[in-house]
Amino acid sequence: MFGFHDGTRWVSTAGAFGKQVVLPGGATTAVAAVTAVTVAPGHRRRGLLTAMMRHQLEDVRARGTEALAMLYASEATIYGRFGYGMAVPVAELSGNVRELGFRPDVQRGDGSVTHVDAETLLASGPEIHQRALAQRPGLMERPGPWWDNWIHDNEVRRKEFGKLRFLLHHEADGTASGFAIYRPKVNWTDRGQPDSEIQIQEVVATNPHAYAEIWRHLLNIDLVRTVEYDGAAVDEPLLSLVADRRALACQVRDGVYVRLVDLPRALGLRSYAAAVDVVLDIADEFCPWNTGRWQLRGGPDGAECESTTAPADIAMSVRDLGAVYLGGVGLQTLASAGFVRELTPGAVQRAAVAFGWPIAPGVPDDF
Repeated sequence: MFGFHDGTRWVSTAGAFGKQVVLPGGATTAVAAVTAVTVAPGHRRRGLLTAMMRHQLEDVRARGTEALAMLYASEATIYGRFGYGMAVPVAELSGNVRELGFRPDVQRGDGSVTHVDAETLLASGPEIHQRALAQRPGLMERPGPWWDNWIHDNEVRRKEFGKLRFLLHHEADGTASGFAIYRPKVNWTDRGQPDSEIQIQEVVATNPHAYAEIWRHLLNIDLVRTVEYDGAAVDEPLLSLVADRRALACQVRDGVYVRLVDLPRALGLRSYAAAVDVVLDIADEFCPWNTGRWQLRGGPDGAECESTTAPADIAMSVRDLGAVYLGGVGLQTLASAGFVRELTPGAVQRAAVAFGWPIAPGVPDDF
C-alpha cells in the first residue's frame, strides 16, 4: 500500500495483493490484484491517480513477479486510460423459483446435498475449489486467510439478509464434489404467504451432476420464492439447465479489468484455442516498454512471444489486448467496433479464434 500524504493525512492510496489467477489452458500465474485505490475529494484533478497508477505499474514491472494486473473498477470509465481492458463480464441471475424447473432430460446424479456448518465447509471446500479452478479462466486461488474472509459473517455484509448458510454435495462414495454459499431473507406477503429470498454467494462443483443437484436443492428450499446470483459467469450452466430460459433474468455488467504489464511474457503464459502465428502492433503510451511489434506463436500446448521487425498483421492498443486476454471478450467484436485494425487479410478472424476460449472467464473473489 502506498499513496500521497499532505503532511497531516493521507489524501490518496493504492495497493495490490499478490494473487494467482487461472489462465486459458488451466495454468496459473501471479497477478497484481489492485485494490484500495482512493483520492480524497479535495485533491481530485491534481494528477494523483495517474501518478499512483504509473508508480504501481512500474513497480510491478521492476519486481518481475507478475506479468499482469487486475482490478475491479468503482466506475467503468476510470482505468481504460491506464491500459486496463474490461476482460471479465459478470452476470446477475434472478428469478422466481416456481418458474425455474429444470429441463426433463437433466440427468440425476446419485450424490446427496446437505446443509453443513462453516467448519465442515472449510474441511472440504478448499479442496473442491482447487479442483474446480482449472475449469474456468479468471478464477483466483484462495489461500487460507482468503477463505476465512470469504465466509466471514457480520451485519454489514448481510444487508438485511440472514447469516451465511452452506451446502455440501457428496458423491455416492462419500467424496465431496461441490458446495454452495448463500444468504436467506425471510419475507411474508400482506396475506401471510411465504415470499422469502435467497442470495447466492457462490456455487462450485467439480462435475455437472454435482452442480445440477446443488442448484436443484437451492431452487427447492421451503418458503423461498426468489433467487438471486450476482457474480455468475456469462455462460453459467444454470442458464442451460432451466426449462424456461425466459424465467431466469440475466443482466450482464462489467466485472474485472486486465492490464498486461510485461506483454510478451503475459502472452506466452496462456494457451490458445487454435494455432496462432501473428504479428501484433501494440500501442501503449502509459507503459511504453510494451509499445512495438510482437510476434506471437502458439496453440493449445503453449506459446511464445518476442519482439520483431516483421510487418504487422493486426494493430491495437494494450487496453484492448487486455480485454481479450482471458477469452471473455472477442477480438472480432473489438474489430467490428473499430478498435482493432486488420493489416493482413484474414488475420483478425484467425487470431480471434485463437484468443477465444470455450469457457467464459469466471468472476474471482472481491479484492
